[in-house]
Amino acid sequence: MKFAFSLFIILISRFAIAGVEIPNGMTSSDRQEAVRILGFGTSSKILSDPYPLGGFQGFEVGLAVENLPAEDLGRLGNTVSNPQKDVTYPKISIGKGLYENVDAFVNFIPYTQKLDQTQYGGIVRWGFYQAKYLPLTLSTMAHFNNANLNNQITTRTVGMDLIGGINADSVALYIGIGPIQSRGRFIGGGSSVTDTGQLEMETVNGIHTMIGANVRLSSLFIAMQIDRYENTTYSGKVGVRF
Repeated sequence: MKFAFSLFIILISRFAIAGVEIPNGMTSSDRQEAVRILGFGTSSKILSDPYPLGGFQGFEVGLAVENLPAEDLGRLGNTVSNPQKDVTYPKISIGKGLYENVDAFVNFIPYTQKLDQTQYGGIVRWGFYQAKYLPLTLSTMAHFNNANLNNQITTRTVGMDLIGGINADSVALYIGIGPIQSRGRFIGGGSSVTDTGQLEMETVNGIHTMIGANVRLSSLFIAMQIDRYENTTYSGKVGVRF
């Protein structure tokens, strides 16, 4: 377990070395695309075994590394000649089993001077079906996430997913789909990133799909997930569950 956490710390120090560069002069269509990239891309991700944590004793804590497809921002607004690369950043996640197969998770970015962004969010998951003779589960998940990027764009993203999971020995696989909405606020004034020079708001809607895997090693687990909006994001998490 110490080795797994050390590996993630090394990954964080290696990849989370830059903030998101926000283009300026963005039109309404540019701003909507920026919300799809930044709002959807930073949405809360479950990265956990699809089987419920289990009552008041279930508890989970993990360290995730998430990828944000920031390279596409370089095509918006006043296009730059050398677009930035995708940004990878860490997130801490804490989950607790409540009652009747209901789990609650909170997640946030730990403070680091290398990232000009803050994020916090949460998930509530309800496991409403477990097959009697097969290791199949169905659950529904409501999630939200708030992100502040360079104090130039703030996003609030909410969504709800239906998730199907299968557990086999020490491996669990899951897929999910559901609607997602993100609202972005773009600053105006002297540091404006909009073409109007004024504060602007944009709201976009979409469909979110996911596929993930969770590998258990005693109380330790390693999870990997691919999320698809209009763009694709990749993430992984290592943690303990008991």
